[in-house]
Amino acid sequence: MKIWTIGILFVLLLYSFHSFCQVDYNNNSTEKIKKQPELEPETEKKNRRLLSIYIKDTQNVLYGNPCMDKVTARFGYEYVVMPKNATKYHSGFQRSMHNFFVKTALFFRNPFWKIISNKKAKECRQKTGDYMG
Repeated sequence: MKIWTIGILFVLLLYSFHSFCQVDYNNNSTEKIKKQPELEPETEKKNRRLLSIYIKDTQNVLYGNPCMDKVTARFGYEYVVMPKNATKYHSGFQRSMHNFFVKTALFFRNPFWKIISNKKAKECRQKTGDYMG
């Protein structure tokens, strides 16, 4: 009787080791392993939709400057140049109201967004030599 009990415990012990050897492919996927992890910082931020501020001309906004694009993406907005024949927000009043609500939303995200953006724009302008409008 004692040998049967030891035998059953031994078989159960072997089957329990089998479950420890199972690989959870969802957590240990090879797709998550990076070749050079020190060069790629982990960013867990969700990509949020950028708010659009509509402008008529690109003067003083450094439109297309990669340094300034990073600054505006940090605050969650982007400048969109509206051509003269645009169908959406074709009147100045509609565009102004839209921009007012976007700037209000940006104010509640960070009250100093405009001051910081202007300061960073000046730094980007000096770094890249982008003095043209």
